[in-house]
Amino acid sequence: MINNAVAVLLACLGLVGCDIALNLDNPAAPAPVTGTPAITITNTNTNTNNDRADTTPAAPDGAPSGGTGAALPLPTYGESVTRGVAAQNPALLANSCQETTGETAWQFLDLVVRTLRAQDQRWGYLCKDANCLTFGRDVITYRATAEETGIWIVDVIGNHCPGPTDPAPAVRWGVLPFETVRRWSASRKAGVF
Repeated sequence: MINNAVAVLLACLGLVGCDIALNLDNPAAPAPVTGTPAITITNTNTNTNNDRADTTPAAPDGAPSGGTGAALPLPTYGESVTRGVAAQNPALLANSCQETTGETAWQFLDLVVRTLRAQDQRWGYLCKDANCLTFGRDVITYRATAEETGIWIVDVIGNHCPGPTDPAPAVRWGVLPFETVRRWSASRKAGVF
């Protein structure tokens, strides 16, 4: 401890305005500092890039950030994108029940998935069977791991197939518990992961 104090004292002797005081009687006590040191910041940040890729590196295709087995969180922009698609396409949402509208009912969910996939290719559809031949009709998924399983499931259409006295379909953002077994698909074509 004394050697460190002597080194600091010797270094300070050659400096003008050194405000370091050493208390050699009690080495554990902090040394009082007199005066207010002047600090000048000479570094100016001129970075105007709002891309956060420099702080959260993009993971290679199929590999989550944080290492093997780590699950990514559900992106926060998903709900606003879904609500934006619904606001711009109210007729697609209103006719999203496959039981009454048939194949064209998929247009709303397909548009939501396509719009989200434009930002991140991990968005997709929930496989309802082991062979991924049928898909959830009112939910989307976010693949959070490097595998076909390990997904977030989000119920995006409330009152999906309403009865005669029920309210019309509406956007709902109901995040289900993280799913470690069920599979996802990038498209509604069987086997496209």
